[in-house]
Amino acid sequence: MIALHHSEDVSEHARRLVGWQQEFNQIEEGCFSGDLVDVGGGGIRLFRESANLGIAQSICFPQSQRHLVIPLHWDSGSHFAANTLSVLPDCEQFWSVSPSCYDVLVVSIDRERYSWLGQQQHQLRTLQVPLEVLDAVRWQWRSLTDHVRSASPTETASAAFDRVIARQLEEGVALLLEDSAQSLTSDDTSFKTRRYIVDRCHSLINDTPDDPPSVMTLCQTLKISRRTLQYSFQSETGQSPVHYLRALRLNAVRRRLLRDPLQQVADAAALHGFFHQSYFSREYRRLFHEAPSMTRQRCLAA
Repeated sequence: MIALHHSEDVSEHARRLVGWQQEFNQIEEGCFSGDLVDVGGGGIRLFRESANLGIAQSICFPQSQRHLVIPLHWDSGSHFAANTLSVLPDCEQFWSVSPSCYDVLVVSIDRERYSWLGQQQHQLRTLQVPLEVLDAVRWQWRSLTDHVRSASPTETASAAFDRVIARQLEEGVALLLEDSAQSLTSDDTSFKTRRYIVDRCHSLINDTPDDPPSVMTLCQTLKISRRTLQYSFQSETGQSPVHYLRALRLNAVRRRLLRDPLQQVADAAALHGFFHQSYFSREYRRLFHEAPSMTRQRCLAA
């Protein structure tokens, strides 16, 4: 299996990974550009995902497999450090914020293999792997995905190329897991107060999209100070709560316009609490670098 995708819209980018249920929200201003290289063989699947802008990700993982992450470029200190192999948790929904210009490798393997990876499976964990081993596998898989990007369709369609991919994936997984000390370290940051605060604010915004709570209402509901709310968002998302939560609502309007471009922009905006049209249009253009009317026109022309 080999698939290459390039997307100019964050919601389209989220849909490209077959089998994963994802919702992405663009939280950084600019024109989005994302790429996905998806290869598989021998019961192992590797994909490389990259994007130019920071996004908030809400993900439901395929439950038939375990998923490991090797960052190639990840500026933020949250989740994935530069020289780590992380095991994604088994949970109904995993929430994270990806920094701008991120580039990660994710490998999925069947759950029955390496059953010890199930230790503390509901938490994000870090696997202790010698750095020279991690570097070797990271270089091999980066080179493989780079080659897939540049190879001709004739080459990638050959049975010989499929065998090369399957062998390199199997060898890499064996290097990472078979000789490891099987030492998993839980990442407790996912369960700290600041993560809970941001997650609850997500839920409260989604519960009443047409009447989103104010920052003061969020503080009162969660029984926290405005300073605590500000610190939690700055620490977890790199943005203020006002900026971040407004971006979520603007993304929701964009998804609605993409699903139904015949809908009036004002109606779609009102469904997510934007009733002042000039303000809405200005903030939409600031985040996505296009007017909401242009979003509709592009869909209608497609």
